[in-house]
Amino acid sequence: MLLDFHNTMAVVRSMETWIDEAGSLLARRPASRSTAAERLGNVWGDARKLFPALDWDLDPAAHRHAFVSALSQDGAIALDFAGALYETMPNQWKLNRGVSDFIVRASGAGVLLAIVSNIALDIRPALEGWGIASALDAVVLSYEVGYVKPDPRIFQLAADLLNTDPADCLMIGDSAYDDVGGAVLGMQCIVTRPEEMWRAFELASPR
Repeated sequence: MLLDFHNTMAVVRSMETWIDEAGSLLARRPASRSTAAERLGNVWGDARKLFPALDWDLDPAAHRHAFVSALSQDGAIALDFAGALYETMPNQWKLNRGVSDFIVRASGAGVLLAIVSNIALDIRPALEGWGIASALDAVVLSYEVGYVKPDPRIFQLAADLLNTDPADCLMIGDSAYDDVGGAVLGMQCIVTRPEEMWRAFELASPR
């Protein structure tokens, strides 16, 4: 089984907590918490409007630049505060509902598991912190392998690392665009909203 990371396995704790942690880093708060929270909620959509041709999930520097620029455009958020929000981003991740039980059940049943994520940050420290890293057989991150979903090559690579055929894999994710790229290889996929992901985990769990 292949799993997306953000909005599938992991979700953000809360915008308010994130803003507070960034504020603690700088010993001050943004002029408007509501503006900061709104910008955070739309940051990657705003980044796509600003940089429509930028593949930031392949380059950590571009990833940070897109995030900080989207937040600080028009001076809505100070540049240093946008940077602090970026630096504290990994601390905001928490496991989505149902993930831990799914990982334990699937791994215990001998199911091979891999994460396939469009991201330019190393998620392994979070996986270690959650105690699930040892249950994963592969971690495939776009910035490390040079492919971004929905490119079929990233799904093929994940299947190769699991020493299995893509047609024998199931991908679970939240994007009807990114996470279905393996379909051309015969890979099945379950796509649902982050808050409903526990249903997908229940459906995919070994019986």
